[in-house]
Amino acid sequence: MDDDLHQRVPVDAGAPFDRGDVIIRSADSVDFYFHKLLLSLASPVFSNMFSLPQPGPLDNAADRTKHGLPIIPLAEKSIVLRKLLSFCSPVYETDVPVLEDLDIVMSVLDAADKYDMKRVGRFIVKMITAPRFLEKEPMRVFAIACRYRSEVETLMAARYMLRFAVWEPAYVTELDFISGSDYQRLVKYHASCGQAMTQLTRLWSNHPLPLLDCKFCRKKGVSRMSLKEYQDSVIEALRIRPSVESLLNPEWIESMVKRAGSCISCRERAPGKFVEYAKELAFPVTAIILEIHLDIDFWY
Repeated sequence: MDDDLHQRVPVDAGAPFDRGDVIIRSADSVDFYFHKLLLSLASPVFSNMFSLPQPGPLDNAADRTKHGLPIIPLAEKSIVLRKLLSFCSPVYETDVPVLEDLDIVMSVLDAADKYDMKRVGRFIVKMITAPRFLEKEPMRVFAIACRYRSEVETLMAARYMLRFAVWEPAYVTELDFISGSDYQRLVKYHASCGQAMTQLTRLWSNHPLPLLDCKFCRKKGVSRMSLKEYQDSVIEALRIRPSVESLLNPEWIESMVKRAGSCISCRERAPGKFVEYAKELAFPVTAIILEIHLDIDFWY
C-alpha cells in the first residue's frame, strides 16, 4: 500500500521540461512543464482547451494546480509524452528526438493523432525509413507509412520488401490499420516488379556472363553452365524476389557455384564473379523497378 502511494506522488520530468506556464501530467505521474503557446501551435485540441477558463493561481486544489500553474492530466505515459513534447519544441528539427524502436514510434504517432498534431505526425513518419527500422521490420514500416498516407515512405518500404518473396514477411499488427485493398496493391506491385524482370533478356548482350578463364579446366565462362541456363536462373530468382540483393544472397550464389562444375579453381573463383555480375545488373534492375507504379491512393 505504501509503495502504491509512493508511486502516485508526482515527480518533475526535469530539464528541458522544467519551465513553462502549464504542467502536463502523464499517466505515471510525471509532470512536464511546458508552454501553452507551443502546444496551441502544435495542436488545435490544446488550443481549444486553453481557450476555456483555466484554474487560477490561487486555486489550491492539489489535482488542478502546482506552483500556481494549471495541471493537465493526460492518459499517455511519460516515455511517450517526453517524445511528443520534444517534437512540439521549436528546436526539434535541429535536435531531433530519438525514436528507439517502432513500438515507441507507434505510441507517439497515436498520441500525435489523438491531439491532432498533424505536422508532428508527418515528421515522425518521415523518420521510419531509417535503416534501423526499414532493415529490421520493413512490413511494419510499410503499414505505418501507408496508414498515414505518406507516399514517399510507403514506396520506399514497398521497394525494400522486394528483397523478399511475397509470402515471406510475417503478419504484423500494423496491417490491421490499413485496408485489404492497400495490402492487395502491395502484392500486385511485387508481382508486377517480378514479371517485369523478363525485360532483362533485351539487355544480355550488354551484360555477358563473367569469364573465369580457368587454366585448369581451360573453359571460358562458368564451367558446365551455359549462358542461357545462368540467365534463366537470374530471371527466375528476380521474378520471386525482384531485387539485386537476391543475386547477392550467399545461398543463391552457392547454388549457382554447385551447378557451375566440379573444377576446384572454378568453384573457388565463381562466387566473386557472380557477385561482380550481380552488381553490374543493379542499374538495369533498378531502372525496371522505377517504371513500376505502386497503385495506392495517397491522401491525408
